[in-house]
Amino acid sequence: MRTALLVVSLVGSLLLGGCKRSRTQAEPEVRQLVTFDFLPGKSAEAIRIFEEEAVALYQSDRPLRRFRAYREVESPDPLDLVVVSTFQGMAGMDDSNRNLAELARSKGTTVGQIYGRIGDLTRAHRDEIAEFDPSLTWGEVDKAKLLVLVSIRLTPGGLEGYRTLLREELLPWEQKSGLLSGSETGVYLLSNGFRIVRAIGIDHLEDWQRYQTDIRPTTTWRKADQVTAEEKEVILAPIPELAVR
Repeated sequence: MRTALLVVSLVGSLLLGGCKRSRTQAEPEVRQLVTFDFLPGKSAEAIRIFEEEAVALYQSDRPLRRFRAYREVESPDPLDLVVVSTFQGMAGMDDSNRNLAELARSKGTTVGQIYGRIGDLTRAHRDEIAEFDPSLTWGEVDKAKLLVLVSIRLTPGGLEGYRTLLREELLPWEQKSGLLSGSETGVYLLSNGFRIVRAIGIDHLEDWQRYQTDIRPTTTWRKADQVTAEEKEVILAPIPELAVR
């Protein structure tokens, strides 16, 4: 696979077809990822606004399943913060947006005002949305010390082949390798041209190096390479004080 480092702003899961599901049934998780590049010297102030104002709203926002924030460990592109919000489907995101608006209004502010002040401290940001396939998840990614976000651009018509390869070969290989805490895979609903997003948990940078070294000689890697047009990565570390649920 052709790999290079990239800032990724959204993690997600595969669209599942079939019959309609009720809101009470398990829907694929939808995740919104926003990547921030703050103005020089403004990172601490922006993170303070998140911690003191935004997180307080998220803690009371019941439609929000989880909120996580990460700092950059390894990335060649400008990156200060990645925040990931998780919902039960797109309907859950709609519910959260409405609920957050009410919560903010009760505190005498608006979500727009809070993020507007963060925006004033921001040089650039990127939004992405993805939907995760629970059948392509194993382990406990959320408990890892480091998170590798991998965006994959596939060759035309390569989605089904890649998904099958993940389920039948790549995920079993990852579990047997003993190098990872777990991995999650989804399909982008909104991105800058990438199709697949993977969230991979590791405890040390050496684990990722060994993962890349060990998998490249395998037939599984060669099969994946055949349907991969581009693959880009960023390595992140969680910020515990900005975690909700």
